[in-house]
Amino acid sequence: MKLLDLFCCAGGAGAGYHAAGFDVTGVDISPQPNYPFDFHQADVLQLDVGFLRLFDAIHASPPCQGYSSMRHAHNTTGAPLLINQVRQLLEDAGKPYVIENVEQAKWSMVKPILLCGSMFGLGTEGHELRRHRLFESNVDLFAPCACRHSYAPVVGVYGGHARRRSASHGGRKTQDRWEHGHKYAMQEAMGMNWGTTAEISEAIPPAYTEHLGRQLMEVCRK
Repeated sequence: MKLLDLFCCAGGAGAGYHAAGFDVTGVDISPQPNYPFDFHQADVLQLDVGFLRLFDAIHASPPCQGYSSMRHAHNTTGAPLLINQVRQLLEDAGKPYVIENVEQAKWSMVKPILLCGSMFGLGTEGHELRRHRLFESNVDLFAPCACRHSYAPVVGVYGGHARRRSASHGGRKTQDRWEHGHKYAMQEAMGMNWGTTAEISEAIPPAYTEHLGRQLMEVCRK
């Protein structure tokens, strides 16, 4: 079974689908030298529908900056809102698809499910990764459980660093020091042992898409 990974970046999502059994091909407008699978540099919105139909399933992670809480930052002002346009492209392809984005994009998504790192036991050095992400699909998908937020301190992976986020454990006033350094803490928390710190900051934990990919695989086999 072949899966097309659109807006693939360094391949966090693709790695999960690969673990679920898919042969993965990535597409991104920017070069992705660390992408671990077959890669094509192209503008997703200019792809021919015939190319999309060569695949059994499609994942898309349109840029989140225009939807996120950082959308008013100086370097994200005017960031595109592409979910509706991407959905139309995927519907035209007529294949099972998944669209991923941040929680703040819920208003633009159709009945998305939420996945959280606590559902998969992700974290580092006693810190829990939450990293909520939404997933919309044209097939029925489900989360493994509800969020399992604990009283453990929280690790945030963003801005090229692993951040200690829990207010009850010091919050932003806490120095973000990790036993083996930021990159190792980020890799361990995300379950992603490749890529730069910037790439890991933008990624989806592969555990999320491995869970979804196993469900997609069942749909594709029918």
